[in-house]
Amino acid sequence: MSITAETAKAHANDPAVLCCRAEGGITIEPANLEDPAIFDELVDSGLLNLDGCLKIGQVLGAKLTKTSDSLCPLTADNVDGFKTDDELAAEEAPAKEEAPAEAAPAVSVQGAVTTIKHGKVVISIKEGKDIYLELPI
Repeated sequence: MSITAETAKAHANDPAVLCCRAEGGITIEPANLEDPAIFDELVDSGLLNLDGCLKIGQVLGAKLTKTSDSLCPLTADNVDGFKTDDELAAEEAPAKEEAPAEAAPAVSVQGAVTTIKHGKVVISIKEGKDIYLELPI
């Protein structure tokens, strides 16, 4: 039985196995993959061998290189353009949010006041010409 996109996302680190026969050249989608919940029974009975099997997250969007039967594990031999473990980990890592820069204390240098606000260096020279600059960092 094929899986949904939500199931594929939840099982991104489980083995990728075709649910039914697929022609070479297709782009692998969740609908092409078998539910990982049944793998233990199939492995125990000898009907499925997961040695060298890629993960679901690695194969989504990749190309199947040769026509394969149902319950065929997806490996580097029959998938082109799969993600490496590092690429998969990078996708799964939560995006790091940059901490907002706190306003640095003003520094006064011969009439110029320099501060950092909202990711910008602010320079204000009041003496003489009343110059005010904001430069992005």
